[in-house]
Amino acid sequence: MDKNGQALQIGVMSGTHSSWKGDALVIGVYEGGEPQPALIHCGKKVESEVRKRLAEGWLRGALGESVLLVPPAGSGLAASRLLLLGMGKKESLNTESFRTLGGHLTQLCHKMRIAECTTLLSLDSHHKAKNKRQQIPVAEALAEGAWMGNYRFESYKSKESKKEEREEYPFKQLYLLVAGERLAAEKRRLTEVEAIARGVVLARDLANQPGNVLNPEGLAEQARQLAGRFPAIKTTVYSERMLARKGMQGILAVGSGSQSPPRLITMEYRKGGDRPLLAVVGKGITFDSGGISLKPGEGMGEMKFDMCGGAAVFGLLQAVAELSLPINLLGVVPAAENMPSGTAQRPGDVIRMAKGVTVEVLNTDAEGRLILADALYHASSFKPAVIIDLATLTGACAVALGAHASGLMGNDNSLLRQLEKAGEASGDRLWRLPMYSEYQEQIKSTVADIKNIGGRLAGAITAGCFLSRFVEEKQAWAHIDIAGTAYDMNSSRPHFPKGAAGVGVRLLSRFIQSHWL
Repeated sequence: MDKNGQALQIGVMSGTHSSWKGDALVIGVYEGGEPQPALIHCGKKVESEVRKRLAEGWLRGALGESVLLVPPAGSGLAASRLLLLGMGKKESLNTESFRTLGGHLTQLCHKMRIAECTTLLSLDSHHKAKNKRQQIPVAEALAEGAWMGNYRFESYKSKESKKEEREEYPFKQLYLLVAGERLAAEKRRLTEVEAIARGVVLARDLANQPGNVLNPEGLAEQARQLAGRFPAIKTTVYSERMLARKGMQGILAVGSGSQSPPRLITMEYRKGGDRPLLAVVGKGITFDSGGISLKPGEGMGEMKFDMCGGAAVFGLLQAVAELSLPINLLGVVPAAENMPSGTAQRPGDVIRMAKGVTVEVLNTDAEGRLILADALYHASSFKPAVIIDLATLTGACAVALGAHASGLMGNDNSLLRQLEKAGEASGDRLWRLPMYSEYQEQIKSTVADIKNIGGRLAGAITAGCFLSRFVEEKQAWAHIDIAGTAYDMNSSRPHFPKGAAGVGVRLLSRFIQSHWL
């Protein structure tokens, strides 16, 4: 993985301690100073040295805590250092714990100038998921966390800055120790994990781009390039004229205030034969000023992230194509820049959407639902079995759920349950919100069919209700509001560097692997 500094290579290996590679060996320690059971594979001298230091209180085992030791003479290890890494409470370990450990491991190796290391963390086979019989997928979780934690966005760094950062980030190779009988299976799984991690990287890269570089046409060009790299993907870009012919006044109205005209991007991947079609729609507002309903100046620079839903669609398409999965997948990204000008839509305007529904626009900052409405209607024309949309749609959802879960709504309980399970497994967690019929009353308009805001109360839900008006009654549909999870400028999680998170790629990849193949 080598995009934006992603030079970290991860492999799996087995064998005896004398054959382990790397200039450091990473050993896990549970909270309370108990070493992981796999320590016995390091030989008696190393085991004795580690237990002695732990008994002396050198490390208590809090998650991410670390200490470096020198292996005792005659240990037989190739590594010149031992890195003890705190794993946290043993009874609290889960898959996300090991992703977090992977991120901590990456950061520590960079900080301690370790270029190559091998870890025992993946060797223990006793880790069980809480209240479940299955084992935690330790090796793949560590790899995923390490790759995600190694991400750096440096497209606009000078050559001098890049050179300095390369010297500061020397970590290049991680080996995960696994039992010999699991070696082949873990290698195959690691290939899948890396493809998904690459998809996360692509989503992060796109979302981190500044608005003056990645405008709607720039995003469309990225779709063309993706199709160029993966012939299985067919990309179609709808211009302003084509959007007008299709009656997509929602997309056109939102983009009317900008000198960068809107686009509708479709990406088709069809390698599933006669299997059903899955459609994924992602909001692509490349910059959101709020339009005439102008946002406050503070934090407005973060509104380049208002296309994180669209970025996730790109990342998912890339991961699916790289793995050559036998599915049929449609990606739809409505792209626009929401700006104030003499040509911008006004509060009080009424627009007729592609579906024929009229909308009273009372707030031009509630623009995402307008472009998604036309995109959902367009996606429906392909007759998919399921439509899922992702959008940084409402501040209300971010207030309700924070940065640790995305909001989930929809009209099909089976689909919603599948997505919830995929969220738990992938780490892109979801929390379901109700869509009672009473909420629909809040978006009724006195001058049009509906209005684009439903008032201060239940803002995330009424936004979902708005979108539901553009989905056919018998069409299985789910809406995912990622406003709180899409990016974090104050992130303290080691596998989520500051900026775009790439949320949605892992979630939908897991959903496809578990329920669509």
